[in-house]
Amino acid sequence: MENNLLFNHENLSDHVVKIIRTMILNGTLKPGEKVNQAQLAEKLTISRGPIREALRMLQNEGLIKHETNKGTFVTTLSLQDAYEIYTLRALLESKAAEISLNFLTDKEYAKLEKHLDEFQQALENKDLERQARCDMSFHNLIVGASKHQRLIHMHRQLDTQVGAMFLTVANILPVRAALVVEIHRKLLDALRSQKKENVISEFSSHYLQAFEELKNVKELLTI
Repeated sequence: MENNLLFNHENLSDHVVKIIRTMILNGTLKPGEKVNQAQLAEKLTISRGPIREALRMLQNEGLIKHETNKGTFVTTLSLQDAYEIYTLRALLESKAAEISLNFLTDKEYAKLEKHLDEFQQALENKDLERQARCDMSFHNLIVGASKHQRLIHMHRQLDTQVGAMFLTVANILPVRAALVVEIHRKLLDALRSQKKENVISEFSSHYLQAFEELKNVKELLTI
């Protein structure tokens, strides 16, 4: 009954998307796990229609994949996926950050500081979904400041994959996850330095170092 009352206050499918996304981000639904629509519908006391619609939306985000004659599964990320995501992000973001030095204002820097504060709160509350959102907001603000529309578009196409990658890192490299605010502080400090060499170096190493750490984690080969 409580679920039904809550659903009356917002779009049903959107609400189900939030619930399933949270289940994926907090590890209730694990990478590679089959999503049982009947069980979800029963748990949320709703019909399967909104469940199917929500899964289609999450498939567009890259968090869910559908395999013909097999079913719907939580997306898995391989070592090759990590390599491609991180190297491409390093290329795009280091260039975008370099360009953004010409446009970032005190207002944008204040917003970046706020994202780091929210990041810290989410970390303390062990809220992985909020951490992932803060991560994307932080990086998207920097890239958006470049005003390079094609670069921004390419960068945003990776958002959902980076979100899934963020979850992977948080689950199998908790030590790195615990340092996420400190790591992002280095990026902000590099931007404040106004030195292009520092910016390019920090933003490139931000992703490439993460990949190097993941290469030695055997769990990534099976998720």
